Amino acid sequence: MTLYVCSLAASLSADISCAPPLPRLAADLWLNESGQDMIEYALVAATIGLGTVAGVHGLASSVANYLSIVDGKFDNSVPHH
Repeated sequence: MTLYVCSLAASLSADISCAPPLPRLAADLWLNESGQDMIEYALVAATIGLGTVAGVHGLASSVANYLSIVDGKFDNSVPHH
């Protein structure tokens, strides 16, 4: 991709040849696939991470509930002196 640099004088004049044509710039951005694989891998990793966090949160609630039930059964089964 070409870097376009315009001076203030050139941008104020009628000649704006230093600016990229918008359709060509859009086509260049659309066709440029460099870095696409890394973005896809990042999205997959983020999805897996969010799923893991949500699953662990639900699992932690279930485990805490079961442990409180077990703790209650131990309290009721051991005679107090």
